[in-house]
Amino acid sequence: MRILIAGHLTFDGQDCAAIIREGRKFIEASRAEKGCIAYNWSVDPLIPSTIHVFEEWESEAALGAHFRDPSYLSMRAHLESFALTGFDVSLYSANGKEAVYTEEGQPRSAIFGVPIGK
Repeated sequence: MRILIAGHLTFDGQDCAAIIREGRKFIEASRAEKGCIAYNWSVDPLIPSTIHVFEEWESEAALGAHFRDPSYLSMRAHLESFALTGFDVSLYSANGKEAVYTEEGQPRSAIFGVPIGK
C-alpha cells in the first residue's frame, strides 16, 4: 500500500522560498531514500508564507525508515528554526491508482468505477 503525505506549513513573515532553498540538502536526501517515490516542498503562489508538502512512499516501512533517517531529523530542526505559526499535514493510504484524464485528454466521468455526479 502506498502512503501519501500532503499538507501545508505556515511561517510568520518568512521568505518560504529561502526556507526551501536552504533545505535543499534535506529534500535531496529524502528523495534518495529507499521507497521514496515523491518528495516536494513548494511555496504557495498566492500565500508566500505557506509551504505545501507532498510525499509519496512505497510502503509504511519506507516511511518509518524515513522518520528515523538523520536527514529527516535535520530537516525538522531546519524548519523549527523559523517562526512556524501553523501546520496541517496528514497521512493518506492509497490502494489504487488511476489516471485523472482519459486517453483523449478529458477528465474521467467515473473514478474507480464510480460515476461522478452531474
